[in-house]
Amino acid sequence: ADHNISLESMGVTVNAVAGALKAFFADLPDPLIPYSLHQDLLETSKIMDKTERLHELKEILKKFHPVNYDVFKYVITHLNRVSQQHKTNFMTADNLSICFWPTLMRPDFENREFLSTTKIHQSVIETFIQQCQFFF
Repeated sequence: ADHNISLESMGVTVNAVAGALKAFFADLPDPLIPYSLHQDLLETSKIMDKTERLHELKEILKKFHPVNYDVFKYVITHLNRVSQQHKTNFMTADNLSICFWPTLMRPDFENREFLSTTKIHQSVIETFIQQCQFFF
C-alpha cells in the first residue's frame, strides 16, 4: 500500500520480487484463474476472428470471482506496463506470458492432455497482457 517504498534502495532484485509474487500465487488454495474457466479459455482461443475472440475473453472475465477479477486486473495491467519497457528489460508480452501463465492458471503438468494445450494457455495470457486496455 505504501507507494514510497523503494525495493531497489533496499537491495531487493527484480527477480526476487517476481519470485515472491509467483510464490504467493502458488500458495493460494485455488489458482487466480479458476480451473472451471480453463476449458472456456481454450474454446475461445479457437475463434479465428480476433474481435470476436477478444469479446468472448471479456465475457469470461465476467465469470471471475470479484476478488480474483480485481487481482487479475492489477497483475495484467502491471505486466502490460512491464512489457511496454521491453526494449530496456527484454520482457515482451510473450516472454511475460511464458513466465506467468503457469502461476496464474496452475496447470496439472501430470496430465498429458493438458501438456498439449500449454501454448494455447500461454497465448491467452499474452492476449490479456497485450490488450489489457480493452479488457479493463
